[in-house]
Amino acid sequence: MKHILIDGTTMSRRIDGLTQYILNVVLHLDCTKNKYTLLLRPDECPANYLQRFIDKGIAIEEANIAPIGPLRDIQFARYLRTHTPFDAAFIPSNQYPIALRLPAVYVIHDLIYEQFPEQLGRFSSLKRWYLRWVVKIGLKRARKVVAVSKYTQSEIIRCYGKQFEDKIHVIYEGWEHLLSNALPTNEVSISADFQEYILYVGSSRGHKNLARLIAAIKHCQNDIPNGWGFVIVGNTKMFKPEQLREIEQLNRTKKTIQLTGWLSDEQLAEFFRQAKALVFPSLSEGFGIPVLEAYFYKIPLLLSNQASLPEVAGDAAIYFNPYDIENIANTLVQFVKTNDYSELITKQIGRLSLYSWEKTSNQIQQIIQTI
Repeated sequence: MKHILIDGTTMSRRIDGLTQYILNVVLHLDCTKNKYTLLLRPDECPANYLQRFIDKGIAIEEANIAPIGPLRDIQFARYLRTHTPFDAAFIPSNQYPIALRLPAVYVIHDLIYEQFPEQLGRFSSLKRWYLRWVVKIGLKRARKVVAVSKYTQSEIIRCYGKQFEDKIHVIYEGWEHLLSNALPTNEVSISADFQEYILYVGSSRGHKNLARLIAAIKHCQNDIPNGWGFVIVGNTKMFKPEQLREIEQLNRTKKTIQLTGWLSDEQLAEFFRQAKALVFPSLSEGFGIPVLEAYFYKIPLLLSNQASLPEVAGDAAIYFNPYDIENIANTLVQFVKTNDYSELITKQIGRLSLYSWEKTSNQIQQIIQTI
C-alpha cells in the first residue's frame, strides 16, 4: 500500500472552484487502496469536510505554506525535508512544488495567465514568467498530468509543446457538492430585486467578460419586459470604476442589474432555484462548473461558445458569441420572449449524468496506482 501526499495547501476557507475540486476529489478517494495524508494550511479547510476526511481514514497535517509564489516553494521544501517520506504525491492545482522529487500526478486546470496576462496586475511579466516556470517544472517532473478538459489539454500542448502529450489524461469535474444545498432553507437573508431574472455567478476578472455582458444588457434594456432583471453574484472587487458607474446609470433609467456580492452556499442555491436562466459569457474556462450548476438546478443555460464550454455543455445550451455585444443582447431578448424550454432541460439532465466527482476521483486514483 502506497503512502500518498495530497497537496491541499492551495485551498481557501471561502470555497472557490479550485477548493471545491480538491475537497470533492479527496472526499471520494478509496482509502482501502492507499494511505493518504492531506497537507493543509491551518484553518483553511471547511470543518465539515475536515471531519469527513478524518472519518475516512485520511491523515491530516498542517503547515504554514503559501498557496502561490516563491515563498511557497521555500516553505514546501522545508516541509518535505522535515517530514516522513512519502511514496508519491497528488498535486491537484497548477502550483507544482518545485522542491518535490516524488513520483506525482499533477492537475492543470487552465492557462488563463497565458491568454490574459494583464489580469496579473503589477509586475505581470514577472508573475507570468514565474507561473510558466512552475507549470513547466510540473510537466517535466510529474509522472502523469491531468487536464480537466480536452481544451485544457490542447492549451498545454500549444503553450508547452507536444513532448508532454503522452502523459496528459483528460478527466472531467463533477457536481455532487450541489446536493448538500439542494433543499430550500429558511436561512436565506437576501433576495432578488426582480420577479423574474437571469443569473450570472462568478468572479469579475477580465476573462469572465462582464464588461460585454453589461454592455449587452444596456443595449437591450428597453426590450426586456418590466419585472425582469439580471442578478450578478460574486466578488465585484475587479470591476473597473467605470463599470460600476455604468451599472448605476443603467439602474437610474430602469432597475435592471442587481449586484449581490459574495453569497453563502445556501443563499446561492436559493438564487439558482428562483432564476429563469443562467448566463455565462466567459472568454476562457478550463472546465466550467457553472455549466453543471445550471443543469443541476434545471434552468436554461445561455452560454459563451468559447474554450471548454461547448465541450462540457454539448447540445444542452443556448450559445452566443461572447465577443459580440449585439449577439449577446439578441440572445437575452430572445430568451425572455420564449416560454417553453422543456426540451432543452431534458437535454441538460441527460448531459449532467456524464459527470460526477466519484468518477473524477476514481479515474485519478487509477492513475495514482500506475506511478
